[in-house]
Amino acid sequence: MSVQQRARLRHQGDISGLPIEGGTLQWLVDRDLGALHVMAYRMTLDPDSALSHVHRGTEEVLYVLQGSGEVRVEGVTPIALDEIHPVMPRLDLSGLIAASLKESAVAPRMMDERQVTPTLMGERSFRVLVSPEVGCRQMTQFTGVIPTGRAPLHAHPHEEAVYILAGTGRLWIEDQPVGDLRSGSVVFFPIGIRHTLENTGRDDMKVLGAFSPAGSPQAKLPPSH
Repeated sequence: MSVQQRARLRHQGDISGLPIEGGTLQWLVDRDLGALHVMAYRMTLDPDSALSHVHRGTEEVLYVLQGSGEVRVEGVTPIALDEIHPVMPRLDLSGLIAASLKESAVAPRMMDERQVTPTLMGERSFRVLVSPEVGCRQMTQFTGVIPTGRAPLHAHPHEEAVYILAGTGRLWIEDQPVGDLRSGSVVFFPIGIRHTLENTGRDDMKVLGAFSPAGSPQAKLPPSH
């Protein structure tokens, strides 16, 4: 298989950290793993640090794992959405099917996971935190809860990055177990790769997921024959 066709399992503790201004950055999923649509990193900031930056032509979603702090957008804190004017260059949307994005309407959003109603998917559940419904056009972020056991194999019509927040388990690709999962494990799934996560512990396993193109975590491709 080429690098674009392979699912990849990595563990946070095995990934080298890159020093950045006021902290450390670990690339969890990037183009070296074959990712074309979604990338993921873990950033640790030192106390009283501030990292100012802008992403040109891309969307970014952050999930706070632990700690406390404040978000500053264009030097404004705390966030008042009607006073925010994001630094964004004009995007080239000529290659997109729906090129109706109005830059003047783009604004950062803050979401509280506890206020998002979970959606049941069999015995599992998930909360969609970020999606086109809140202005993110190219990706979806969600958290999921997996009880003890293994769901059926499935494949998605999108690239997906999954980060294990809590619990232990096993990764299955097709009909083969390919590695153990623990807090800090991250998995990259290319489009169309059949997979499932098995919870091998007694407690629920919690995961953080992001995928692109945007859509629903329930979206699946028909079984291949």
